[in-house]
Amino acid sequence: MVAAVLTAPRRFALQERPTPAPGRGEAMVRTAATAVCHTDLSIYTGHHPGVRYPVVMGHESTGVVESLGTDASRVKVGQRVIIDPIITCGTCDSCERGRPNLCRNAGLFGREVEGSLADCIVLSERYLHPLPDHLSLEAATLIETLATVRHGQERVGISPGDAVAVLGQGATGLLHTQLAKLSGASPLIAVSRSAWKLEMARRWGASHVVTAAGQDAVDRVLGLTHGAGADVVIESTGVASLIRPAIDMLRPGGKLLVYGIGHDAVEGLTTFPFYFKELTLYGSRGLTAADFAPSIRLAATGAIDLEGFVTARYPLPSVASAFDDYERDPDRILRIVIVPDA
Repeated sequence: MVAAVLTAPRRFALQERPTPAPGRGEAMVRTAATAVCHTDLSIYTGHHPGVRYPVVMGHESTGVVESLGTDASRVKVGQRVIIDPIITCGTCDSCERGRPNLCRNAGLFGREVEGSLADCIVLSERYLHPLPDHLSLEAATLIETLATVRHGQERVGISPGDAVAVLGQGATGLLHTQLAKLSGASPLIAVSRSAWKLEMARRWGASHVVTAAGQDAVDRVLGLTHGAGADVVIESTGVASLIRPAIDMLRPGGKLLVYGIGHDAVEGLTTFPFYFKELTLYGSRGLTAADFAPSIRLAATGAIDLEGFVTARYPLPSVASAFDDYERDPDRILRIVIVPDA
């Protein structure tokens, strides 16, 4: 088989390797599609902390089960599956408390564990979730992202009639917008710098779209909520400078979901707004296995539309070009998908 190995930042090598064989409780999956997200881009550029090279990337993946090891019975040969990329130890205190996404020894498929930018992969069958036959395997790569979005919204809780603002309308922001609409958010306000992403947000349920930034965005959200502020603000970009505006958009007693991942310090932030408005701050890390089945149902029934997210497709031998294109202009891309065959 062929694997795309990232040997150093911005340097891929295509390597021929023996096709792996599954061990006890494992399955060998022939990769159908791998989506590339901002986490992958940060690994590719060398900006993701703690990555060790060489590494086979890829964690938003679908495929078809090709063979099973002994004692593997959860999935069947020929079954279409999506991969749970959170590899956990199962024995730490977080795992024992039923919070495996907070595993103290967790690794990510495609970062600490070799991922799906290869023709075939082998992993424990407990990380495989069956997919219905009618779903496109390329579009279904977004179900992993949808599961993380659902996990965050389950934590923050959106009730019918809540005013919700979603900051950022990339792939995750658009999924947050769709899911908040299903929860009955009203008004549902999408905020982005991108006109075409806002048009998608409007098509998928946003009642209002806002192109302003900073204080102007705060003023727009306050105006659209008749001065009250939003019940829930979802920050999906990971940009530190948006945290203070997100807080300012909230009504007294409001809730902030910090979903986007960032490492920069938030300048000029005090704890006073949390006291004065009695705000609640939610973090959200990854997903759990329990998030997959409801997310697969949302996609399978068409309640969440995944078809518009794939911006471009590349065959595995062109993986370097795919990442170069993504790095050159990330704002024009929702998801790139890498497929094994041309």
